[in-house]
Amino acid sequence: MPRHEGLLPELVHDFRHARVEDVTIGPKREVSLAVTPLIWEGHNARDAEMVTVRFGAILNFAEVSAFLKTGPHLHSELAWLRYADGTVSKPGSLYIELGFERIDARMVIQCSSLRVRTAAS
Repeated sequence: MPRHEGLLPELVHDFRHARVEDVTIGPKREVSLAVTPLIWEGHNARDAEMVTVRFGAILNFAEVSAFLKTGPHLHSELAWLRYADGTVSKPGSLYIELGFERIDARMVIQCSSLRVRTAAS
């Protein structure tokens, strides 16, 4: 399934088992997650630098904000943060899937923009 490689925002971090430190909803139709990815060295993991993942112009904002406000997502671990399977993302129309460890919760965020940045960027 084509993903318009090179045209979509790159998910440069491995978000498997990353910890959600903070969730910010708004302003407008955006959500930001402060996430601490893990760096694996053999069987051992250590925390990487915290990154912020910002989803902008969310089309399913009511659903996404209700999901993140009501669930135990803060301080949970992500099973994944990736482009959703079964839908084709293209510039300006992104489908990003979040899956959470241990609580077996998942959500697809339909947004126009995605930005992943570290404190240094």
